[in-house]
Amino acid sequence: MEDFLWELKTERFLNGEMTPEELLAFEQEQVAEPELKEYVTLSLQLKKALSEKDWFSHKNTSAHYNIVKKWYQEEDVLDFKEKIQQYAAEEFTSKKKVYSLKKYWIPIAAACILACIAMIYQFTAQPSMQQLYSEYATWSDTPSFIVQDENTTNGKEQIELLYKNKQYEECISAAEKFLHTAATDKTNVMIYKGFSLVQLHGYSKALNVFETISKSDAIDASKGLWYMALIYLKTEDTENLKTTLQIITTSDTNYQYSKALELLHSIE
Repeated sequence: MEDFLWELKTERFLNGEMTPEELLAFEQEQVAEPELKEYVTLSLQLKKALSEKDWFSHKNTSAHYNIVKKWYQEEDVLDFKEKIQQYAAEEFTSKKKVYSLKKYWIPIAAACILACIAMIYQFTAQPSMQQLYSEYATWSDTPSFIVQDENTTNGKEQIELLYKNKQYEECISAAEKFLHTAATDKTNVMIYKGFSLVQLHGYSKALNVFETISKSDAIDASKGLWYMALIYLKTEDTENLKTTLQIITTSDTNYQYSKALELLHSIE
């Protein structure tokens, strides 16, 4: 009977249904009964761990917020939550049940809390710079110069093929030769040169290439800013990364504006 009364009192306490007098008496009872205090504490932690309202009211500005939100709404997670609630309702609120509070409820509650905390921590831990780089960096979104139904390969097409075949040093040489002689259409060739330098870990030289693009009057000059940001992310240069991302996010017409905004929120 004592166990059942503890459950009823704790439920009213958690739901804010106690009068001031009842609340004072319940607090004094917890002081006199350490096991009751432990039960109330665990019940409160379990309620918080399983509360969607508390979960979604928590401010999370990382790039993984949408991933976490989607994960929390997955069918298997919701099913897990529902089963816990059903089991607790069936096993611990029925007057017909006489299970020992200490033997059954506390270990199960503790296990559930630890499981929830572990899963939440796994998905909300601040990602490292290298993890963010793996998520955002792509050196495959290259322009294409190849035109179908042509029997000959021009200089730009050769540059593209060299890059896609991972012949990066040859790609750089071909790009430099083209840039030395061409008067127009240089931006995309410079991108291939910069990408190749990145693949060879020549980050400083690649930065110079992308900075030149970003300062040009080309219509897609903002691509240079995004690729600069990726290099700063790779080299963990947080200060320059933030500065570059802030420039990109000044206009939603800039290349990769949305991703830049997400990434900026992730590192702040």
